[in-house]
Amino acid sequence: MRTQSKYNASLQSAVGLTDAQRQTAEQKFLDVMEYALGGASAVRGAYVEWLAARSMRAENPDVPRSAEETLAIARWEQAADHATRAVFRQMKIATQNAFFELHVWNSRTH
Repeated sequence: MRTQSKYNASLQSAVGLTDAQRQTAEQKFLDVMEYALGGASAVRGAYVEWLAARSMRAENPDVPRSAEETLAIARWEQAADHATRAVFRQMKIATQNAFFELHVWNSRTH
């Protein structure tokens, strides 16, 4: 668990991996995300911004997106896609339906 950063990742729908392989993949995903976004706090911040933008989009689908929303969504999704592809390629994970989930918790409660 990444206590200092208040988040972790879990690899979903990756059939045939051992627990050790899954944990290695999850750590590599976080490492690539931190490198791409500029550190642990930047990963958490980018995820929270992405989640907020997606939530606003779901609640108000007819309202045009702001530049900030568009940037937040693109920044997170590009970094996550890059990290996923890099880890899958490096570890030779071929499961097409596999994906990473980020779990972020409130720093005031943990």
